[in-house]
Amino acid sequence: MSSSATIERPAVAEPKRPRRWGRRLLWLLGICLFLELALRLFGYGAYVIYQPDERLLWVPIPGSNKVTEINHEPENINQQGFRYKQELTLQHPGIYRIFTFGDSVTMGWAVADDATYSAQLEKLLNQQGCSATRFQVISAGVNAYPNSLVAERLTKVLEDGYQPDAVVFAYSANTGFEGIPDLQGDARKQFLRRVEYKSIARRSALYNFLIEGLLRQLVYYRMRELLMLGTWNTAKSSPDLPASHFIADLQRAKEAAEAHHSQLILMLLGSKNESYPAHPYQAAMPEYARANNLPLVNIIDLMKSQDQNAVFEDHVHPSVKGHQMIAEQLLATVRGLPSYAAACSAGANQGSAETSPAKPANGHP
Repeated sequence: MSSSATIERPAVAEPKRPRRWGRRLLWLLGICLFLELALRLFGYGAYVIYQPDERLLWVPIPGSNKVTEINHEPENINQQGFRYKQELTLQHPGIYRIFTFGDSVTMGWAVADDATYSAQLEKLLNQQGCSATRFQVISAGVNAYPNSLVAERLTKVLEDGYQPDAVVFAYSANTGFEGIPDLQGDARKQFLRRVEYKSIARRSALYNFLIEGLLRQLVYYRMRELLMLGTWNTAKSSPDLPASHFIADLQRAKEAAEAHHSQLILMLLGSKNESYPAHPYQAAMPEYARANNLPLVNIIDLMKSQDQNAVFEDHVHPSVKGHQMIAEQLLATVRGLPSYAAACSAGANQGSAETSPAKPANGHP
């Protein structure tokens, strides 16, 4: 036998790829779980979540210990779906009640519960005169609502019997979404499913941190377009409806307010550095107010002379100071309403009757 015979060595088995990928997947899941738990400690898992609604399409789910997406300020939704500190009764003797309706500005983007213009208006009303009457100002604003849904929620609140003495219709800049409430049939069902998918994603702190935080400008607004309009294109993917559509919404709100004996107040909101109505809807609101003898609070004129960085949190949302200025402007309008004067007069008369000594039946002291 030749001494140079080749000795065969056993082949070394290569690691199985599935096992290698399995370990990597476990590591990835572990890292994601760690980040999810860690980010919850910083509030990213405590954002307000929205649920599908057949009539209003999306509404905030009640919850306490929530925080705003920006600044992580306290944001709590009561059991009736309003950003308000307490539950509401339908009957409210001795209370002058105001509801405010709008989009994320009215809901109070980036500011605490007690810093929204609604909360600050309530505080001012309860501090200034009319001591025999209590005031409630309830924020019924909903993030991303277009004007058509602002009008729809206003109508529903009135139909539900909350009996507000006054309602504020705040202009919404989400004009590209005005046609969404008109969806019917399968298109409407598909939209409601997308709202449900978004609500599931928003329960994740990791999603909130990455998508609605770090990648807000690059990804979030595209995802919002996909949710709202079924497209990734954020550049005018849905042309605005004509101003007549907006005027019809204002008319619907006016008729609902009149039917429920509530005073309608229109409020014109603008964006940072805007000194004149830049949109046809904005121009239409003052004209409609004049034609229908409705009080109008023009916040564009109010803000244009201010330090823009001081009164705006970003390109459109007011800062705490901005909300304070809106509240002060609304205060003057509310105090000029006949219903306010009647409520104060009635409260004063009731207070006098309660504190006056009772006279004997014979009329002598």
